[in-house]
Amino acid sequence: MNYLYVGQTGRSLEIRHKKHTRYINTNNLVSAHALHIFNNKHEYGNTEQTTELLKSCNKGVKMNILETFFIYILQKQNLLIEEQKVNDPNPLYELAQNVALHK
Repeated sequence: MNYLYVGQTGRSLEIRHKKHTRYINTNNLVSAHALHIFNNKHEYGNTEQTTELLKSCNKGVKMNILETFFIYILQKQNLLIEEQKVNDPNPLYELAQNVALHK
């Protein structure tokens, strides 16, 4: 099964992907993505093969909330990499997901 990583960036996806790749190549495990690749000895591809834009928005509070919400959704579906899982997700995300599904 392919598990997913959720991140945010104010830069292009290509630049963000290159940064993750640099973390992996230098064993600088500051991101959950780099840590997951390192721990599981996964191969990693180029931006087009491995990256998808989930939602575009300006940096700030909205981007932080969206990132946390997508992490919540993927964790609930058991699709999130282990290194990014949270123990106590915000219960408001369950409410938001239910509202979004019923629109």
